[in-house]
Amino acid sequence: MKCARFYGIHDIRPEEIDKPVCGGKEVLIKVAYAGICGSDLHIYNKGMFIQNIPETMGHEFVGVVEEIGSGVAEYQPGDYVTADPMVPCGHCISCQNGSYNTCEELGFIGEVRPGCFAEYIVMPEEKLIPVPKASNLRSMALTEPLAVALHICERAQFRADDRIAVIGAGPIGLLTIIVAKSIYGVQDITAVDISDARLELAGAAGAADVTKHLEEDRLFDKVIEAAGNPHTLKLAAEHVMPNGKLYVVSIFEEKTELDINRLVASQITLIGCNVYTREDLIRAVKAISEGEVEVDPLISGEFDLTQCAEAFRILSSKNKNAAKILFKM
Repeated sequence: MKCARFYGIHDIRPEEIDKPVCGGKEVLIKVAYAGICGSDLHIYNKGMFIQNIPETMGHEFVGVVEEIGSGVAEYQPGDYVTADPMVPCGHCISCQNGSYNTCEELGFIGEVRPGCFAEYIVMPEEKLIPVPKASNLRSMALTEPLAVALHICERAQFRADDRIAVIGAGPIGLLTIIVAKSIYGVQDITAVDISDARLELAGAAGAADVTKHLEEDRLFDKVIEAAGNPHTLKLAAEHVMPNGKLYVVSIFEEKTELDINRLVASQITLIGCNVYTREDLIRAVKAISEGEVEVDPLISGEFDLTQCAEAFRILSSKNKNAAKILFKM
């Protein structure tokens, strides 16, 4: 089968490998679409997270069940599915408490075991999430990143009258805007980014204002830092109202500093948000399948796995014109 494998920084290659075989409690899935995530770019650009080289990358996908193991009870060939791609350790304090997204050693498929940038993937039955048969699989490929946005908005407890800013209009920032507007009814949303193309998408997603620069005295009840660099974190902290909240949802490639004195003096609450829960993934499937959110405008293009190097180059380019790129199998 075709796959896209990581060999080193800026070195991802299309290859042919053996089709996987499912065990008794596992399911073989024919992947329909797989999305490139921001964390995949961290692997591509910095070699972060990866444990094995070479490794089949990818953790965002939707597909169709092709075969089931002898011990599988809930799924049949032909079922549409996505999956929880988290690989928690199972024994740390977080895992013991059922908080798998805060596992001390949390990994994902595509990092610690073979991922979904392949024609087929095997997953444990317990990790699968059913997708309604009538669903548009192309849209459903964004289930996982939408779950991230749902988790952010749940932790933020948005209210309709909140004034919020989203710093970074990449896929997670854009999806957060969509959820805040469509599900939580927030009207006063400002998107900040350096890319004209992404600011245009932010406006279409529901931002009332889009800008490359924030005036010094412009403050917000809640600020979402979704860009992941020292400059944007500093910017985000500077624009939170006294007694407001700053949500950091990014992965940072560089060490960064924060003016803690400002947080103390203004009683700003700093809150981290890490990925999602299984419940968020189930909610994301529902939101897309029932039309609560419209995610298709975020899809910038579809590529074949043989074009994996080009797809990663586009998303890593400085112009940041692309949002979400999918591999179509």
